[in-house]
Amino acid sequence: MDGLLNGLGTKFAERWVTLLALPGLLFALTLALSWWLHPLGAAHALDPALLSDRLDQAPPSWLASTPHRLLFAALVTLTAAASAGVATELSRPIARLWLGRGPRSRRLLAPFLRRRTRQAESQARRGHRLNDRYLPERATRIGDHLLLAEKRVAAQYEVALVRVWPRLWQLCDDSQRAPTQLAWDRYTAASVRAAWSLGYLALGTLWWPAAVAGAALCLSAWTAARRAAAELGILVEALTDVKLQELATALGVSLPHGRFTKADGPVVENILDKGTFLPVTPDAGDP
Repeated sequence: MDGLLNGLGTKFAERWVTLLALPGLLFALTLALSWWLHPLGAAHALDPALLSDRLDQAPPSWLASTPHRLLFAALVTLTAAASAGVATELSRPIARLWLGRGPRSRRLLAPFLRRRTRQAESQARRGHRLNDRYLPERATRIGDHLLLAEKRVAAQYEVALVRVWPRLWQLCDDSQRAPTQLAWDRYTAASVRAAWSLGYLALGTLWWPAAVAGAALCLSAWTAARRAAAELGILVEALTDVKLQELATALGVSLPHGRFTKADGPVVENILDKGTFLPVTPDAGDP
């Protein structure tokens, strides 16, 4: 899935202000506030009288001079920039972690996987059953939403989505890319929000209400990521359905049936893998 999404992150830099700069400034100010309110202790963290007294106290003497105020502003700005950089780096492993790959993840979340399997099987129409290949496999719903798109494309066209997707993306104009790009942006924003939530959870060691805000951010990020992944999987599959024939034409593959079928899949795969895989010929002495 990492390779499948290579073409979708192109507009991240355009949104750095809303995703990183403003949240970074808010985090830096929350850090300063948490440090300032830390002496109240956990038992009085939300005591209105003590909060009012604490906030009414005169600022430290070193903030009285203009150079010191400028230095404090510079420190806040640097903290905001540094925290934004950390959030960016953390968002990447979080986005991968949400895919729920690997045996450890499946073992850890096995009860949830079994429950999702029962739910998927119960959605079959009367007299039908769900194809085994479409049963939940990943440890998370997010991972299954995205993996399902790969499975369905492979089942219908006998092509690997991870291989054809970059070419399909190149064939699309901006209007065709927009819905898929928007869904990916929402997923990216959710992973960044989850990274910020870890910072607020850490601030909870200074002032515990910050941890409550962090927990709320984490929950909202997971919910948003699930919605975005479900939408992204559907849109990726839909774009493949409508553009795969155009890709075959661009590669010079004739379509005898007037549409892309399973018989055409191996031909396209053979072009795209560029000789990566060779047929295995048995030795003369083999039975």
